[in-house]
Amino acid sequence: MNLKDLTKRPSSLAFRVTVFVGITIFLCLTLISLMVKQSIAQHFAEQDADELNEVFLAVKRKLNQAYTQGTSPSSILFQAVSGHHGVYYLVKNEANEIVFTSDSVDLEKYPGVAYEIEHITPSTLSLFFDGENMLRATEVIVPIQAAQSHKHYQIIVASNMKFHMNYMEEFEKTLWGIIVLSGIITILVARFAVYRGHSPLRRLSRKIGSITADKLDIRLDPTDVPVELANLVESFNAMIERLESGFERLSHFSADIAHELRTPITNLTTQTQVILNQPRSTNDYSEILYSNLEEYERMSKMVSDMLLLAQTEHGLVKPKAEVIDCHKEIGKLIEYFELLAEEKHIYIQLLGDNGEIMCDKSMFRQALCNLLSNAIRYAPDYAEVTVAIQMVHKEAQISISNPGPKIPETQLLRLFDRFYRADPSRNRDGQGAGLGLTIARSVLEVNRGRIRVESSEQKTTFTAILPLSR
Repeated sequence: MNLKDLTKRPSSLAFRVTVFVGITIFLCLTLISLMVKQSIAQHFAEQDADELNEVFLAVKRKLNQAYTQGTSPSSILFQAVSGHHGVYYLVKNEANEIVFTSDSVDLEKYPGVAYEIEHITPSTLSLFFDGENMLRATEVIVPIQAAQSHKHYQIIVASNMKFHMNYMEEFEKTLWGIIVLSGIITILVARFAVYRGHSPLRRLSRKIGSITADKLDIRLDPTDVPVELANLVESFNAMIERLESGFERLSHFSADIAHELRTPITNLTTQTQVILNQPRSTNDYSEILYSNLEEYERMSKMVSDMLLLAQTEHGLVKPKAEVIDCHKEIGKLIEYFELLAEEKHIYIQLLGDNGEIMCDKSMFRQALCNLLSNAIRYAPDYAEVTVAIQMVHKEAQISISNPGPKIPETQLLRLFDRFYRADPSRNRDGQGAGLGLTIARSVLEVNRGRIRVESSEQKTTFTAILPLSR
């Protein structure tokens, strides 16, 4: 096997399943990790919003206290927040002058929008970088009312994101480690599961490998395999049964053809040996040559019939479909067989409807000739052979009946086998090699037709069924 063949070969089932499971697991774990990260980020945002809201309310209270007491806001704002680490705030008056600002951060760089709200929520927070720190912050406009004045202040509250960011970085590393490790473990387990899951296939393959040409009677048990493989086993058993039947027919066919050819060859050999045993007259030589010619013609006919069967059964013969006047064509065939029928004082009667069928004319004649010849051959002297034509369900049924003893059911099933004769005593009547019915069935099937046989105590009937022309 070269590299080109390997590149064209489909991927193994184990590889396909493993890749599919790996991709699915990776996507699922990635989706879960994104959901977890989003959930944690949302939790931190809500936590920051609650904390910054407390800082905002504390600053607001100090502003109200300053104006209620008539003191300067800057003198008490530094006391507004206690117990909160990593939070900062900045207060501006109406003139946009800074009243108070926390150390360590530069909140003046906050680019966000100012809100007129009573309560800080996660949706009002935004991230910004002051040059050194990543902060989550918001700006709120606060109205302050005193006894005789009304002022507005801008309060910016912010929380340092350093702790959250460090936590999220560590968490993300851990999460990706878990994803990779879980993915690898899952893929390995899936690979092992696929391998174990294919063990019934391997056992099945070993059993199939043990079946040889001389062991075609072996059948696999569908109950020994998983339910998914039961149909496969049943199909395989059906295939083996067809192969066994085909081998059996081929074996019988080989024996039959050897038997059929042995007789004329033996006759030719014996006659030739006898004629060469001593000098003969010209008439004697002529007689033996004529006898040999009959044997040659019989073998030639047999070989031609076998070739026709092989061509029709393998689809090598393409029928030339044409419209045939059924009644008229059968009438011509009956005229042709009248001489043969007169030798046995047999009367051929044509009955039934007239109709047009779609069929290859030469094949139609060959099939009907074989059936008529068979009926005349096996009918007793002074009998009547009946040909009945009937149109049923867009089909023409042509029945050819001859009186005679009933053919047993076991023999009926084999009448269309090659070289088979229901009456063994007629094996050497000079009327053929036992291929006529086989050829008739084969050419009818090529023309989308079929044939059936029925036998009773009084008569045997062969019925050829062909589609009508319309």
